Amino acid sequence: MLARLAQLADVSATLTISPALDLRRAAELRDALAPHNIQSTATRPISVPIAAEAVLDTMRLAWVYSDLLTLDNPLDTRLQQARVPSYETVVVKELVPRDVALTISENSAYMPGVVVEEDFQRIYPQSGGVPSLSHLLGYMGRIGPCELVQRNPAANWVLSLRDVLGSSPECGIVTKDLAINTTGIARYANDDRLGKDGLEGALEDELRGQVGVEMLTVDVLQRPLGTARTLHPVVDGNNLILTLDLTYQSYAETILRNWIQISEERRQSIPGHIQQYEPVEHGVAVVLDVRDGRVLAMASLPAYDNNVWVDRSRSAELQALLSPADVQAQAALQRAAPLTNRAIAGRYPIGSTLKPFVAAAALDAGVVQADTLIRDPGRLVLREREGEYVELPNSLPADNGMINLYEAMRVSSNVYFATVAGGNLDTTNVEEQFRKVSGLRIGGLTQGLDWFGFGKPTTIQLLGESGGRVPSPAWKAQALRQPWTTGDTYNTSIGQGYFEATPLQLVTAIAAIANGGTLYRPQLVQTITDSSNTPIWTYSPEELARIPVSAAHLEQVRVSMRRSITDGFSVAARNECSGLSIAGKTGTAEYGPLYVGTDGNLTRQSHAWFVGFAPYEDPQIAAVVVLEGAGDVFDGSASLAAPAVTQLLQAYFGVESPYLSPECPLMPDYRPAPLVLDVDAAADPAGGVGPLETRESGAPLTTP
Repeated sequence: MLARLAQLADVSATLTISPALDLRRAAELRDALAPHNIQSTATRPISVPIAAEAVLDTMRLAWVYSDLLTLDNPLDTRLQQARVPSYETVVVKELVPRDVALTISENSAYMPGVVVEEDFQRIYPQSGGVPSLSHLLGYMGRIGPCELVQRNPAANWVLSLRDVLGSSPECGIVTKDLAINTTGIARYANDDRLGKDGLEGALEDELRGQVGVEMLTVDVLQRPLGTARTLHPVVDGNNLILTLDLTYQSYAETILRNWIQISEERRQSIPGHIQQYEPVEHGVAVVLDVRDGRVLAMASLPAYDNNVWVDRSRSAELQALLSPADVQAQAALQRAAPLTNRAIAGRYPIGSTLKPFVAAAALDAGVVQADTLIRDPGRLVLREREGEYVELPNSLPADNGMINLYEAMRVSSNVYFATVAGGNLDTTNVEEQFRKVSGLRIGGLTQGLDWFGFGKPTTIQLLGESGGRVPSPAWKAQALRQPWTTGDTYNTSIGQGYFEATPLQLVTAIAAIANGGTLYRPQLVQTITDSSNTPIWTYSPEELARIPVSAAHLEQVRVSMRRSITDGFSVAARNECSGLSIAGKTGTAEYGPLYVGTDGNLTRQSHAWFVGFAPYEDPQIAAVVVLEGAGDVFDGSASLAAPAVTQLLQAYFGVESPYLSPECPLMPDYRPAPLVLDVDAAADPAGGVGPLETRESGAPLTTP
């Protein structure tokens, strides 16, 4: 029966021939084995794999020639290794074709103990067309031994301690919940599946539901006496309706991909040292509703199709994502990191996009007023300890004279913001009569950045979020064993040096400036419904903090961001080019190794950033784009990242570029091919789409 079952379930077996030399003397056996290409004349036993379709015929041969042949049925081994009571079932095959399942069911009288049970297979119907969804949705996978220990709660602390200590050699110290009302019922079994990433992992408890409990009476030989009685019924998991609009998510991904391609084409067209830079292939785009923190779109490229985790026919694609055999492919994979959601896990220097927050902190502390004039000679030369000199230049070396906050934001003056952060008392190239600013110093700067959420996770409901880094003297002493310097404060104030943030942190912080000072928790889930689609939870805005900066000072920061568009270099974002009133800030952030520039000076590749919100008069949404490595590709922040954010805003508001000015840059069409929505995907009548769903596909084959 097991051989017939193995054949139906498409399970291969192993035939052992001992001794193989006797095949010479058994012509009938030799002829019978010829279709399996068994012609060995070795003097020791040999083992030969047998395909599933030949298992039944091979079993008959093994029965006749039992002294020479042994058929090792893998189902026997699997049943023995399962070590479960005889009244429990063991999965021997999953995703059995429907015709095979029907055949087994119809012949159940001839296969006692073999049952076909319906199961589920998770699929993600939209991820193939919109791969950036995969980072948000995550995927499901088999539970591991350490996850099994951690996920199953213990009925008391003694059992909890036993489980934790017993698994510590393999898993280390894991945390484990106590649930005294579980009565020993494990929530997960050895072959269970659970969410591993994204919303699947973060909201596993909501999506999973509750296992059922049945009571079965057995005799001393573990034979069932009667039928099972349900003690606790199965409770289906809940459904998620997301804040995302699938069409807009597709637009965001297309816009980001277009500008990555344009950035790389431009990099290749520029002669000189930029040709040595790494290709521009990666980027992030995030759009938030500034009024409540809802995530409207989040795209990280490169991306992948999360169906490779659940579709066994695509195992080769999954292997290429995890560990390709080719050494060059491994290096490329490590750099691309397609499984990483850069929006929440990418730790970047964000350059001048940090300046609005430095301005807010300096205004609140009274270091400067918005109209306070500060001397900007184009660079700062600072005398540090032991006679060392440090130079901080502007992106453009021109002498800007005496400038206030609005002009400083317009020209993105490094000198101005470094001065309000670290002071100019110890500078050597600023005239003595202008060396009067003591600055926030690092304590005041880190405090101000903390108000806006930098240096800590936003707590979005996704796994793997980074908190970034706001450096401090204590951090540097511990991490680098070095003292803090004023130069470090200067670098931090312009989003460089040891400072790091994620794109989601930046757009969440800029949303707080746009909305008047409320830092919201970013939210991806709009509604949770039960299995009958009845809402059981609906999102309401969740405040993380109120920014302790006066409304007047925040308004001054917003005005400075608006002037950086109307009078600055981000031409694509101006009203006459975008059809919108946008306020925002560019950023160019250096990273990586040094290159020798065309002028003989050392230079680094840089990221291109733009973050902004619209409409300026009544802010509704904020967006950020980072194009990795495109910063100094003809001022990539203003000419690449800014147009990308402009298109994100235009797509949301349904605005076409008016092109009233001949100076407006021509931008590629952001609209992808029309989306074909899966009719089985859970859809929100308001327009949001929740692509998480459960589908039956085939059936697992089990046997006691």
